[in-house]
Amino acid sequence: MGTAALLAPALAAPAQAQAQPRPADPVSALTKQFKVKRGVHVTSAGKVAIAGTTAFKLRAEGGVQFGRSGVAASDITTKNDFGSLFEDEESLQGLNEPTRTITVGRTAYVSGGIYDDLMPAGKSWLRVPGTNSPSAFGGGTFIDAFDARNLRAVLATTKAKGNGGTVDGTRTTLYRGSITLKQLAASSPQLKKQLGNMDASYGKTVVNWKLWVGADQLIRRVTSSATYTMKSKKMSIAMDMTSDTKFTKWGSKVSITAPPASEVATTADIDGSMPEVPTIITPGMMAARK
Repeated sequence: MGTAALLAPALAAPAQAQAQPRPADPVSALTKQFKVKRGVHVTSAGKVAIAGTTAFKLRAEGGVQFGRSGVAASDITTKNDFGSLFEDEESLQGLNEPTRTITVGRTAYVSGGIYDDLMPAGKSWLRVPGTNSPSAFGGGTFIDAFDARNLRAVLATTKAKGNGGTVDGTRTTLYRGSITLKQLAASSPQLKKQLGNMDASYGKTVVNWKLWVGADQLIRRVTSSATYTMKSKKMSIAMDMTSDTKFTKWGSKVSITAPPASEVATTADIDGSMPEVPTIITPGMMAARK
């Protein structure tokens, strides 16, 4: 009798109430993807424009491998286009050439681009320890779709949602909103480190974002845009940052390993000092080039 009494309220509930869909939860869907040697394919494009003129473009593509707690490895080929921004810096020659980066744990291996001329004979990869797997891409991409904390912070600023059409062969719901760089940095140690030297006004910059989420709650596409106004003397210069990242083949088998040891050089082996490659365009960097 006791069991029947407990079941009665559920049986008596209106069919319409029982049929209510579960609320959207892309964060939980993401964490369920964190399985050993499973992952996703990513393509990304970013652009930075100064006073309406393109100053930097980026395209990146590759695979991301998950572990039990998040990104475990990645294999990304990036094509930067800084135009003439760094043409006077000898150490950055080749910066606009494609660069492949394999990251396993906290060790990255880079090949191509500015590293080609640094390699000793017989070596094609440079080992760079202490590097996080690049789950987010530079060039104005501030949203880390593989970081649950960052994603949760973004979704908390949702202003509207609606039909997102078909992306990657699946129907999607489009979420949109806006969040400040200060809020984003608070949820992302990597971004906080990148923006650490920026003045307080940069943190107030608003990032407008859109997320296309499939019925399985997995993200298929993320776009972001932000405008920062640099003030120099009596002039104000607008810097526009946009990005567009797409995710395909969620849950596919991905196995990324470090390059053969015989092909890897260390920073002690290279010809000259290790170049400091810009990973994100900042107002200070652009102002220094004016």
